[in-house]
Amino acid sequence: MNCERILVVDDNPTNLKLASDLLEFEGYRVLQAVDAESALLVIQQTPPDLILMDIALPGMDGLTLTRQLKNDEKTRHIIIVALTAFAMKGDAAKAHAAGCDGYITKPIDTRQLPVHVAGFLKRIIGAVERTQMKILVIEDHPPQLKLANRVLTAAGLEVTDAEAAEEAFLTLKRDRPEDLSLPGMDGLALVRKLRADPETSDIPVVAVTAFHEMFPKAVALEAGCDAYLIKPIDTRTLAEQVEAVVAKRKATAQPKAP
Repeated sequence: MNCERILVVDDNPTNLKLASDLLEFEGYRVLQAVDAESALLVIQQTPPDLILMDIALPGMDGLTLTRQLKNDEKTRHIIIVALTAFAMKGDAAKAHAAGCDGYITKPIDTRQLPVHVAGFLKRIIGAVERTQMKILVIEDHPPQLKLANRVLTAAGLEVTDAEAAEEAFLTLKRDRPEDLSLPGMDGLALVRKLRADPETSDIPVVAVTAFHEMFPKAVALEAGCDAYLIKPIDTRTLAEQVEAVVAKRKATAQPKAP
C-alpha cells in the first residue's frame, strides 16, 4: 500500500477526477486543487510528496507556481510533475527550467500515469537518500584521492577523505561514514581494527588496490571488507558499486521479521 500524498492541480473537472481516481486506486492519498491559490492552501495545510501540476491554470499559471514553490526552502523538496494538453516544442525545457522534476502530456494515459508517478517518487527519494550517504575515502596517492572524491561528489554523495589510517580512524570515531574506500595492507589492518570495535563494526568497507597479486581479494574479504575493487577506478560505475555495497550491508543488518 502506497502512503505518499499526491496533490493534483487541474482546473478541468474531468482531468482532475480521472487522475485522482487512478492514483487513489493505487493506494495514494490524493489531494486536489483547481488553481494556484487553492493549491498553496493545500500545500500549507498538508504538504504533499508529489504534485501533478497543470501548466495552463487560471490566474497564476502552473510554471509560475512551480517557481514559487521551488524558491521556498519549505517546499522546494516537493516533486513537481508538469501536465499539459498543449505539448509544443520547447515545453519540456520550459517546465524543467521552472523547476519541474518531470513532464507528462495530456490526454492522460490511464495505464502509464501510476507507473510514471511511482517512477518519479522512487527516483527523487533515491536521490535524497544518496545525498544523506556519507563516504570516507582513504587514499595516500593524491591524484587517486582527488579522482574518487570528485566522482562520488558528482553522484550526490557527501565525501570526506584521509591519506593515512590513523587520520581515518579519528574521522570514523568523530563522524561515521556509510562506506570506506582504502588502499593496501595498512588499510586491511585498519579494517580489522574497525571490525573489532563495536562502534564501527557495521560500517561497509570497500577495498581498493592496484596490487591485486600482493593483496588478493580473498585476503581483503577475510579481513572484513564488503567488496574489492582493482585500480584504475572505473569512474562510470564507482558510485553505483559503492551504493550497492551500502544497500547490501543495510539489508543484512536489518532484523528478520518474526
